[in-house]
Order: sequence, then structure tokens, then C-alpha cells
Amino acid sequence: MIRQAVENSPTDLAWRAFDEAALALHRRYAADARRPSAISPPERTARMRAAEEVARLWDEWRALFLAVDTSGGAA
Repeated sequence: MIRQAVENSPTDLAWRAFDEAALALHRRYAADARRPSAISPPERTARMRAAEEVARLWDEWRALFLAVDTSGGAA
């Protein structure tokens, strides 16, 4: 899912960071798939670090998203 952050809320900014990192990782995997040879160990390590960063950013966004009070103030 791709969307632009309309607001500058922490949740929207976290989504933007996750989205950009996920798209970059997707491009990296797509480029690697087009290569005729296997990737080197340092390249594999860099790709794994990028995947870990995507997961970290997802967790950050999810925590912010779930913390938003959507109850409408009803107590």
C-alpha cells in the first residue's frame, strides 16, 4: 500500500519512512533477481540490514498507529 503523508503527525511520518524503505528494499530485490550471478556475502549482509530496517520501521509505525485514540472521546 502506498500513500502520501498528508499531515505531519508522527504516525504519518513513520508511515512515510516505512514506505520509502520498503520500496527501496523491493527495488533492491528486483535488481538482484535480474542479475545472472549470485550476490556476494557483503551485498547479502547489506540487503539483510535493509530488511531489518524495514521491519523496525514497520514496528514503529504499527505502535504509533495502534496508540492513536480512535474512540472519539467516549468514556
